[in-house]
Amino acid sequence: MQAHIARQAIFDRNLRVVGYELLYRAKEGDRGAVFEDGDRATRSLLSTALIDFGLSNLTDGRRAYINFTEKLVMSDLILLLEPQQITIELLEDIPVTERLARRLQELRELGYRMALDDYTGDARYDPILPLIDVLKVDFLQTDRDMQERIAQRWHHSGVELLAEKVEDRETYEWAARNGYRLFQGYFFARPMNLRKDAPNFNTATYIRLLRELNRPDADLQTCTEIIRTDPALTFRLLKRMRTMQYYHGNSEWILEQAVAYLGIDELHHWTMLLLARNFNVTCSDETVREAYLRGIFMERLLEESPLRARKAMGFLVGMFSLMDRIMNRPMEELLAEVALPREVTDTLLGQGESRLWEYLAFVTSYERWEPAKLPQLNIGEEALSELYMQCIRDTDYAFRCDQ
Repeated sequence: MQAHIARQAIFDRNLRVVGYELLYRAKEGDRGAVFEDGDRATRSLLSTALIDFGLSNLTDGRRAYINFTEKLVMSDLILLLEPQQITIELLEDIPVTERLARRLQELRELGYRMALDDYTGDARYDPILPLIDVLKVDFLQTDRDMQERIAQRWHHSGVELLAEKVEDRETYEWAARNGYRLFQGYFFARPMNLRKDAPNFNTATYIRLLRELNRPDADLQTCTEIIRTDPALTFRLLKRMRTMQYYHGNSEWILEQAVAYLGIDELHHWTMLLLARNFNVTCSDETVREAYLRGIFMERLLEESPLRARKAMGFLVGMFSLMDRIMNRPMEELLAEVALPREVTDTLLGQGESRLWEYLAFVTSYERWEPAKLPQLNIGEEALSELYMQCIRDTDYAFRCDQ
């Protein structure tokens, strides 16, 4: 699997690179950002920059200029990035409202810099211009008269003027003489497409999180602190909160709220799903899907049985029953790392006399539509079929949320 992104250098008057605009690319060979959903494109770009490439690697330690839609400016996604790392680039079609102005003021107080993209002198931006650090003036959409008027207006302010879409030396020299301090365009450098094989994730954070979740007295604050140590995991959790059905449009999630809202059971499901998907080395994603479906089906069967109190163990048994195939490692080795409850381990290794084995045997036979007899289940055949179909729907939804 490969990750794709593009960057275009931004220069100062001495033609030194002072930053890079990061640009979304979906696949190999893309020459431009082709997308219908700006929110999704920016989320994807940030995920690629943070997780696959590493932001400082992409920018050589310089500032990254990243386009943000109105929705994402209002969200906490920005807070995943340190203020000194980025300049928040507001798209030219962003609605100028009092709510936007308040949000920009909040971000400035936190140390973030703002740029306004494709500025052409339009008066509708005037209410937020005092909050802007960089005005990117489109040199293809403005004439020399407008470019000069913009320069004169902001000459004695703290705003930096960036001449963008500069395509020849004459334009660059004219802009430099007239007060423009930053430059971007084909004359200096075209966007450079970059690609990288998706990295192998470090299992350490996942294992620590699973160990805490498997404790009888699992603590959500401890889970939060573990997740916080891993930027990629933090990003994935906040991203998931914005795609789940019960999100209700809340754009103000912070990590503690997200963890508390999910709760132990859902956090457990999510961690197992990420573990299986990120470390899947030999199987298709369908095998991961099968494991997840098996886990939640077994969990819900136990809810309808005298073993209701062990439903969380049921999920682990179902999910882990395929983990050796997914991770291409011996089951004994995997179980030694994650410290699952003893009954779960015994069931997976075929040891002891755990009754969970009966339910696992039933679930695996039911997947083949050849169900074995299951003792002590408090629902009928029709309800059981509907329960399984609901598990399939919930699995499909879980995978869509984790894209």
